[in-house]
Amino acid sequence: MRTVAEPKLLVARGYDRIAKGYLLWRTTLGREKRDLGYIERLAEGLPDGARVLDLGCGAGVPYTAYLSERFETMAIDISRAQLALARVYAPNASLVLGDMSSPPFAPASFDAITAIYSIIHVPREEHEPLLAGLHDLLRPGGRALVVLGANAWEGIDEDWLDLGATMFWSHFDAEASRSMVMRAGFRVLESAIEEDDDHDAWHLFVLAERPR
Repeated sequence: MRTVAEPKLLVARGYDRIAKGYLLWRTTLGREKRDLGYIERLAEGLPDGARVLDLGCGAGVPYTAYLSERFETMAIDISRAQLALARVYAPNASLVLGDMSSPPFAPASFDAITAIYSIIHVPREEHEPLLAGLHDLLRPGGRALVVLGANAWEGIDEDWLDLGATMFWSHFDAEASRSMVMRAGFRVLESAIEEDDDHDAWHLFVLAERPR
């Protein structure tokens, strides 16, 4: 029976191993323009210099880099190799090595939070407390953009993308994921299941707000 630490170690080691290869693979995807549209809607009304937290930033492109051009952006990732790339591609962001389930920041520290394709790598028993923690990190009226599972599944790929890395995923279905966001205290502004045609995958995008 797995411990909580085991899948996180798999994720950290997996991305350390394939950081550059994963970045090259991402350039073949067609989803980034769509995803940046969600980030633009998240950013609506935020003043320049607002504080933003990006959880699971990876190599920092394009999302962390985009945010850090306008906002004071903190970014956290569990992979040292990914953060090394982020220092190159998102030089304006402040980078933190750590576990996104327990970010080392004070309550009500941020105006916006993003977690894009990252919570799905966290053991799903941690998803609800993680979302509650994000709610607490936001100032009243602050917004969060989270990408969650659209189908219930947990598993390991022993050779993800044929790049030689073992990778772990864990998520609920879309209905359960939306319900968790609301139980965490958020008001859902927008949610949609999005398909990655070029990767045969579906994700739930949720744009939510901490009520004032």
